[in-house]
Amino acid sequence: MSEFTDFLSEFNDLLTTFFIILLLLVFFYGQNYQGWYAGRLIKKSLKELNKWKKYGVNLTFSFIEPISSEGITPREITEFINKILDFFVIPPSQLDPPIYEKLRYLMSYREKRFSQLIRQFLPNIDKSSLAKISALLNTTTEIHNMHKKVRHKLIIGEKTRSHMFLLSTASEITQIMIKARAYRTALDSFKGKQPIGDSIGPMSVNEFIKEIQKNNKILELNTQKRSHGFYSSEITYKNRKCICLRPKGPDAIVGNIGEAVENVILELHEKNQHPSIVITIDAMTRLEGEKLGTVAQGLGIVIGGDSNNLIDKYQIETLCMKETPTIPFEAVVCRESLEEAVSPMSEPIKLAIPKIIRILKKIIRSQTKPNEIVLILGIGNAIGVPFE
Repeated sequence: MSEFTDFLSEFNDLLTTFFIILLLLVFFYGQNYQGWYAGRLIKKSLKELNKWKKYGVNLTFSFIEPISSEGITPREITEFINKILDFFVIPPSQLDPPIYEKLRYLMSYREKRFSQLIRQFLPNIDKSSLAKISALLNTTTEIHNMHKKVRHKLIIGEKTRSHMFLLSTASEITQIMIKARAYRTALDSFKGKQPIGDSIGPMSVNEFIKEIQKNNKILELNTQKRSHGFYSSEITYKNRKCICLRPKGPDAIVGNIGEAVENVILELHEKNQHPSIVITIDAMTRLEGEKLGTVAQGLGIVIGGDSNNLIDKYQIETLCMKETPTIPFEAVVCRESLEEAVSPMSEPIKLAIPKIIRILKKIIRSQTKPNEIVLILGIGNAIGVPFE
């Protein structure tokens, strides 16, 4: 019994010593370990980002090489792609009150300049190939920029040996990688010509027009080409004149909806006409826990995306508020995550189209009167959506 008691005493002493050493290690080296682990996580993410960027470069290369002029070497094509990836736009000063006008000019000029750079390198490129290569380059550029920013933060953290900086960067990695993975998925989507989740707006407007045509036996449709990548169709529903705008497919075109709406309103002014309501249809961010393809109705101009889309949103809101009387705006959305929006359109999203059309019709019937004008905007990427 005495021997067993001595054994327990020695064991407790060893255990106590072990925990003291462990606490000292955690106290003195805990942050070092956390910093090392954070750096390891960042480096792993960098490898993924670099792999996805190379995939985008190689995919773009495979589309450019067959349509490039004779005498252009593979090295020159690669150099051109890398040059485009580093093409940038410096935003105007936030202190300047007329920042909207400057942003609109910059984003519009950026699109023209981007297309010009591609045409200079590929003089014989057609519009469809231009749209596809532009989409691939823009998507790869996003991954390229994320890779550069993460790499910059990793190097700064290692140089300064700042464990807190590395931990802060590691905490952002999850969101960065979710976004990057969505862009990686988009590369495969743009490679083909099938509708993606973000095509829900143009597809819904197309289906709405076809349904009205079928029910009213309309053989011809009053359609005209708008500038900025949009087409508009006029159709009558319940004695309301519906002007439907959507980007022209099946190319990867989003278009400049703000300018297209402004042109329509100015043309209506010339005829002493005035829209009674603006209805936007688009995909909208789905939060975790929400069901994919859920359709919701709300107020406002729904245009998701980058700063260019925010300019369009501001432009339409301003146009509506300047009218006398002001034009109310309503929105119909389909809930999708970023990755679902850039992936080939799934069945739950397709099944949302009839629900969107039902809500759209209900808004027209309840919010407007006969002989009034309704402006319907199908927002999104028109890839794989034929113009009908």
